[in-house]
Amino acid sequence: MCGWQAGAAQSVASDAAAARYRVECAAAPAASACRVDLATYIGWRVFQAQCATCHAADARGSSFAPDLTLRMSAMTQRQFFAALDQGYFGSQSTMPPRGRDPNVAPYYDELWSYLSARVTGALPAGPVERLPEDEGGSGE
Repeated sequence: MCGWQAGAAQSVASDAAAARYRVECAAAPAASACRVDLATYIGWRVFQAQCATCHAADARGSSFAPDLTLRMSAMTQRQFFAALDQGYFGSQSTMPPRGRDPNVAPYYDELWSYLSARVTGALPAGPVERLPEDEGGSGE
């Protein structure tokens, strides 16, 4: 997979620092859930189970945790992974380290894919469904 896909007809290649994800949403967003590649789907599931309590189901934050769609827009993948490993202790939030949490640590790449899709706007808020593995043609 090289880049991401928003909607059925638009495909844009990502640069080296961007996440690789694939998102397909119906023309009318309320019609059905968006469909995403396996990594992004796993990232969404992990986020819902481990992160949404503080950052909200749509990653837009709460009264005590930041909006990740804003916070991550200025982060590199390396900085994001470091924040997960070491925790994030900023002036307005405190996130404990997640590097040893077996429910989070194995899924850094998947969380990056999901949250990157949210940050760019390719993936709107709401539930997602997994794309069939054989979809996409090239099998990458």
